[in-house]
Amino acid sequence: MAKKFFSTVCALIVCSCSIAQTAIISGNAKTYAGDTLKMYSVSDYISKTERVVATAPVDADGNFTFKVNALANTIMAYIDLTVFKGVLFVEPKSNLQIVLPVKQQLAIEDRLNPYFKPEMFYIKCLNLSEKDLNAVFPAFDREYNQALNKIFYSFKNVSKAYVDSVKKIISDKCQSQDKFFTDYRDYKFAMFDYTAYRRSKDDIVNKLFSSREVLVNNPAYAELFDEVFANPLSGNKAAVITVQGLYTGIYDKSYRTLKRILLSDPKINGNDRLADYVLLKGLGDSYYSDTFPKENIVAVVDSFALMSNHADFRPIAKTLSQKFTKLMKGYFAPDFNLKDFKGNIFSLREQNKFVYITFFNPMSYTAQSEFELLKKIRSEFPSDVLQIVTVFVSQDYSDMKQFMAKNPDCNWPVVWYNGDTQLLKDYNIRAYPSYYMTSPDGKLIMNPAPAPTEYFEPKFANLVRDWKIEQTRRQYRDDNKSLH
Repeated sequence: MAKKFFSTVCALIVCSCSIAQTAIISGNAKTYAGDTLKMYSVSDYISKTERVVATAPVDADGNFTFKVNALANTIMAYIDLTVFKGVLFVEPKSNLQIVLPVKQQLAIEDRLNPYFKPEMFYIKCLNLSEKDLNAVFPAFDREYNQALNKIFYSFKNVSKAYVDSVKKIISDKCQSQDKFFTDYRDYKFAMFDYTAYRRSKDDIVNKLFSSREVLVNNPAYAELFDEVFANPLSGNKAAVITVQGLYTGIYDKSYRTLKRILLSDPKINGNDRLADYVLLKGLGDSYYSDTFPKENIVAVVDSFALMSNHADFRPIAKTLSQKFTKLMKGYFAPDFNLKDFKGNIFSLREQNKFVYITFFNPMSYTAQSEFELLKKIRSEFPSDVLQIVTVFVSQDYSDMKQFMAKNPDCNWPVVWYNGDTQLLKDYNIRAYPSYYMTSPDGKLIMNPAPAPTEYFEPKFANLVRDWKIEQTRRQYRDDNKSLH
């Protein structure tokens, strides 16, 4: 028996090793010498989480090599080139030689813009046959987009027969048996049908969603899914989900109730994974459209992360919860550890006092004038009660050092943002200056906080008083609980 068990284990190990393979992507790009390139993929299109799948240091001669390990299926990956984002399809055991464009630097205004989007392009691969994925995908998208443009600019009704003939022409030109591609093609064609002659959403759901697997990392699946299942929990007439009572589940903060109701919809057809995926999509749509109280949405997402039957969906729910609560009052503010002009590191989490966070850009006249008022605020409140920190957003660290040399009377931490555009996204910075306040326990207590010109002093004094009263009440409640 033990021998048989050992043989089974060995077989499983051999099988898994034969399935999970390493892909090699190499090239030469002298303008990136000394850089470390990163290759990403999107793990799911609900939370839009990006993960690094490989890194490649570029040597002095411009040579680089990516090794994508433990690859079981084809993935769509991209290389972040700052101004550009190069798309590449990586198969298990593939060995690709690629060509990158000459390195370009972002313009100052783009570098400081957290919402800047790089230009997407298909990376050129050397020595490809016409059936290699990195030749098939660009050809397919080119033919597809041309056909779609013809429909957009046509003033005539488009028949199903015409659409089917166009799809056949594209299919004949762009052929591959790779599952990632065939799935991509099927869902792109379904979107083509829907755009061309407004194919029924119910028909699309029945044929391409309720009876098929959920493809969390296929962009064509995601595109059609977003279109068909737009705000699915809203209950409005345009929503494809028509069962009643979904609002009850959200107001009760009940994941189980929502799941049960969704499974009762005939279009879900008892597909448990689809029900969960629609629920994740619906919770995200509802949160950003203010359809329901945000606290209720967060509670359901947290329950989902604990109770879902599908282990691969739970991390998506956790990521959504983190995104939802990132700037909600009562939740921890996004942390940062940044360097001031003397080289000291300021850590937001370690303050244990009220922290007035200011985002400053030297190109903003308002930011400069209000910076002077911060000096007055600093002098009016004890440093063990209020900590001011200014996050200096500029192109270079030296800009901050020069600014501080002109402001020697600034006696609070001014730290450089270190080129971290994700930090600006985390704090949803759209203008300078911007202000936030955290409590001594590190949680966001004011969003936005009042600017120095908006009667900051009395508002802050009231905030401290109310916070102390609330802490006393909590302590009283905790003491009473311990007595029972």
